[in-house]
Amino acid sequence: MTDTGFKIFNKSKHIQEAEMIKKIIYYCSKCSYVISYSNYENIQQVIDHANIIKYFGNEPSVRRAIKLLNKDNKIKEPIQLIMSEKCKARLDKLEQIKKDNSVKFKVIKGDITVVFE
Repeated sequence: MTDTGFKIFNKSKHIQEAEMIKKIIYYCSKCSYVISYSNYENIQQVIDHANIIKYFGNEPSVRRAIKLLNKDNKIKEPIQLIMSEKCKARLDKLEQIKKDNSVKFKVIKGDITVVFE
């Protein structure tokens, strides 16, 4: 197989997965988890698509789709994302930065006197 043929194969495969991601996000956000409003015929099709795309957890759109789908109460077992250790470490680091940079304040109850000089 030539190098160009391999790239075309991967590109068409990626397009199919991107369509699955879009369908899942549409089902979750626009259709409010109602099968009859979406392009799916039953919940098993949604689960099948999610099981195909869960291996691409490094992509933010896949993480969003699976996160939204796990909020659906018709799905008994949550779908676990599969992502590289490097991506997991990067996301953990970003989460820690968000926690460290968040505004912290302390509430003191009682009488407080403010003096202007």
